[in-house]
Amino acid sequence: MTITHTWSVGDLCEAVRDTFTAVFPDELWLEGEIVGLKDHFSGHVYFDLIEPSTTGNRVDKMSVALWRGRRPSVESILSRADTGPLADGIKVRIRGELTFYAPQGRVQLQMTAIDPHHTLGQLAVDKEKVLRTLSLAGLLEANAALALPAVPLHIGLITSDGSAAYNDFVDEIASSPYPFKISLIHSSVQGADAETDLLTAISVMSEHRVDVIAIVRGGGARTDLMTFDLESVARAVAGSPVPIFSGIGHEIDRSVVDEVAHTAFKTPTACAAALVQRVTTFNQRLTESSRRIVALAMNRHDRATALVSSTARTINDRTRRTLDVTEERLGATKARVQGLARIAVNRETQRIDRIVDLIGALHPDRVLARGFSITRNKDGEIIRGAVAPGSEISSETASSLITSTVTESHLRQTEETND
Repeated sequence: MTITHTWSVGDLCEAVRDTFTAVFPDELWLEGEIVGLKDHFSGHVYFDLIEPSTTGNRVDKMSVALWRGRRPSVESILSRADTGPLADGIKVRIRGELTFYAPQGRVQLQMTAIDPHHTLGQLAVDKEKVLRTLSLAGLLEANAALALPAVPLHIGLITSDGSAAYNDFVDEIASSPYPFKISLIHSSVQGADAETDLLTAISVMSEHRVDVIAIVRGGGARTDLMTFDLESVARAVAGSPVPIFSGIGHEIDRSVVDEVAHTAFKTPTACAAALVQRVTTFNQRLTESSRRIVALAMNRHDRATALVSSTARTINDRTRRTLDVTEERLGATKARVQGLARIAVNRETQRIDRIVDLIGALHPDRVLARGFSITRNKDGEIIRGAVAPGSEISSETASSLITSTVTESHLRQTEETND
């Protein structure tokens, strides 16, 4: 190939600029997703608009600049539409001038306006797509099906630490008379880190021994709440083994997280107030039950007291009648018993007299009086057999005690009787 002309850099840049002007003489509309947004200290805003490929890893990208002078009009449009400021991850349709920036050899779109309805419409489309996916998976009612404790005093709070949402929630809980305990896990609620923070916080808090988890944030534009429309965050909420209350702080719209949470509230304060009210309701029921128990107990006591009094009166009446009859019977019985006792005493007296006479007849003194004696050894034992010669013995008669020394002793011979 023959090269017939050599361009200077300046000439080439000018030719490219002229070509862009000829091909794109007017402003054009461009749609894509914002990435790498930078708010420069000069007041200018820079970002890339991308269109991810659906067939591979290729990502088409266009550099965009929003100059400081045009920024107020764009932000005014966004504010009126309540879409929130420009931010990473937002799908937008913007208008601008396509230019060639010679100092960097870069094609750039200089932004002049934005279509907020495109952004809102895309957010709505994405949201509906996520809701359909969750519905088909049976996750919309999963967390709502969990049983909520009657007295949820231990609350797991997920929010931005020190934010207005945090203060509103904690102040409402602190103003109650109940001993609530709050376990906090800090999480970004918007921006690039919000998704990861929320997923981590929900996973960690679900392992805590809390009665309920509250996810709260303050109000904001619709784009500020994009994180709460993400399928990943919604699945984490739906799959939590702990009931989750949401207080996302948006009066108009409901996020996907609101749809899958156990119970959704408009504001952090309302979320906290609902928890306080649940405990209050339980306390009121407990107080009422206590009153009913006391009333029943008093009623039973009064009835039992009346029954005891009535029974006592009946017993007293019957006892008095019984005593009258019994006294008569006792009198007759007493007379019979006394007669029988006298007879028994006389009979026993006669028997004892006979025994005394018998004992008197058998007394040793009677035997000694008839001329017999009782002989004992020196130990005082009665002698019934032979005694060794030389032994000292004593003999007791009716009138004297004789001491002797044995000179001879032998057994008395008895006569044998022949049959």
